[in-house]
Amino acid sequence: MIQNIIRKNETVSTTSRELEGLRAYFPQCFDKEGKFDMEKFRETITPQLDVTREGRSYDFLGKSYARMLSSLDTTTVIRPDTEHNAKPENANSENIYISGDNLDALHHLAKSYAGQVKCIYIDPPYNTGTDGFVYNDKFRFTAEELTQKLSVSIEEAEKILAMTSGHRASHSAWLTFMMPRLQLARELLSKDGVIFISIDDNEQAYLKQLCDFIFGEDNFCAQFIWISKTGGGSDNNEVVADHEYVLCYCKDASKGNAISKMLLESEELNLHDEDGDYRLGRELNKWGANSRREDRPTMFFPIPGPNGEDVYPIRNDGSEGRWRWGKTAMFDAVNNHNVEFAPRGDGTYIVYEKIRSKDPRSKPYRTFLKDCGTTAEGTKQIKALFGKKVFDYPKPIELVKTLLQIGSEDGDLILDFFGGSSTTAHAMMNLDFEEDSSRRYIIVQLPEEPKKGSEAQKAGYRTIDQIGMERIKRAVKKIREEHPLLTGDLGFKHYILEEVPENTLDKLEDFDPDAILTTDDTLNLFGRETVLTTWLVQDGYGLNAPARDIQLADYHATLCGNHLYMTESGFTEDDMVALIDLYQKEPWFCPNCIVIFGYSFSHNAKDMLEKNKPTVDLVKDIKLIIDVRY
Repeated sequence: MIQNIIRKNETVSTTSRELEGLRAYFPQCFDKEGKFDMEKFRETITPQLDVTREGRSYDFLGKSYARMLSSLDTTTVIRPDTEHNAKPENANSENIYISGDNLDALHHLAKSYAGQVKCIYIDPPYNTGTDGFVYNDKFRFTAEELTQKLSVSIEEAEKILAMTSGHRASHSAWLTFMMPRLQLARELLSKDGVIFISIDDNEQAYLKQLCDFIFGEDNFCAQFIWISKTGGGSDNNEVVADHEYVLCYCKDASKGNAISKMLLESEELNLHDEDGDYRLGRELNKWGANSRREDRPTMFFPIPGPNGEDVYPIRNDGSEGRWRWGKTAMFDAVNNHNVEFAPRGDGTYIVYEKIRSKDPRSKPYRTFLKDCGTTAEGTKQIKALFGKKVFDYPKPIELVKTLLQIGSEDGDLILDFFGGSSTTAHAMMNLDFEEDSSRRYIIVQLPEEPKKGSEAQKAGYRTIDQIGMERIKRAVKKIREEHPLLTGDLGFKHYILEEVPENTLDKLEDFDPDAILTTDDTLNLFGRETVLTTWLVQDGYGLNAPARDIQLADYHATLCGNHLYMTESGFTEDDMVALIDLYQKEPWFCPNCIVIFGYSFSHNAKDMLEKNKPTVDLVKDIKLIIDVRY
């Protein structure tokens, strides 16, 4: 488990992650010693690609160190908050909140959620000099170790150590902090996924270069401009800085994404009426689970139908619903012949918006984000929930909701690994309610302490993640009070990333794998649920894995997919007989990998499993793997 990761990390270099990808797609370019042959690679791709030799590079102090960090696996374990997760509102929730360092969290998530996240929004520290950002990572390399790992001089190694030890908040320190996180974020994005990153003038130019390097210049979508405040600026500014930026990149422009799909749709005017060409847009009488008349009474009113009759927003099940738009917008659309009435069999209508123009101004999004709230409004939203300002400079719900609307759809997975006050979760819940959709979120927040003397500290919040989780709970309570009949996933599961204490590592190092154990002492250092949760994520099943308890003779194991997990000590011959019996008699029982917690299994127990592998292979026609983890 942790020992295995520590040993693997010792061999990591700055190019380990990139070489793994190359080995997967270009195995012919590696020799028998595992060395990459650049000339073979060039020969392989040259007939298909126009390889440029334009001499431009991207570099900064700490770049090689940042690349190494993206390849170093995390040595943290994932502890589930069992009491919170067992509550009725959370037990079946697909939303996830992780308390821990986001670099560790991203390493864990990459094992189960790679290629599954449709939309990422992050609001990282801006490195303004007053926002508290100082890069201070947990790694404690010596200068000599870095010279070996990074192939740098001792002088450069010492500069990197000074930069990453909390002594500087330079541009290079900020880029070193951001680079591995964005590299892992890219792995998590689906093929049609997009990432939005809030930033201001201080790091915007540097972030743009970094994102061009990580995501590729051709995957740049837009740089949105957001009016972040109104009124005066700071006293020392001659020009008031009243805006910030949101950089947007897609995973792969050639695969399309939510933005390009909507822009493409805006070009397809495939219908015609007396006023010209048009295409059908959104359905204006929402009929889903969250569109009842009682939820939005002011959105229920009649409009003139095609035969002069009153048309009301009726849902597909025949009950009263609501319009997407208010009275002014609806009547303007009707009077300008910009709605289409599609009759149902029962005499009611589905009403659609007509979109008529190919002009760029009719496209769904522009880079200038209007009516998206300000930082001051974000603070008001916090105060409305908590009664006081427990978080500094929160983004307004309207901004994040707009970005999620641009970059995601019903059923998509959303990620924010700079969770802060959980604006992203709040915005997603509001958007799902308005659109009658059901997105899912993963929020990650470091459990850092609030500033001394802050309103948050006075209110009793010890860490920022507590504020983030409390905001979600309070937002949910408000939604339920306003809409008591509302259904949907408004809970979340909570997980905590924990470092393994030094004394535990010492005990693991002193462990004798040949000794016969009769207790679960080593397992208790972690806890069974923690070990299982960490393994399930490691093996690609995720944090909502459908695990199943398996009872042998007197031994409890856990089945998930193709893996059978065995963590406790006390595995006996009777349990082995029961295990073989399951393989022989139950068609549904066919795990091809048995994972055992090495500290809990004696040499005899491990040997017994190995000796019975041929029997299982014969019964199920598989190649059984016994995976011993330390």
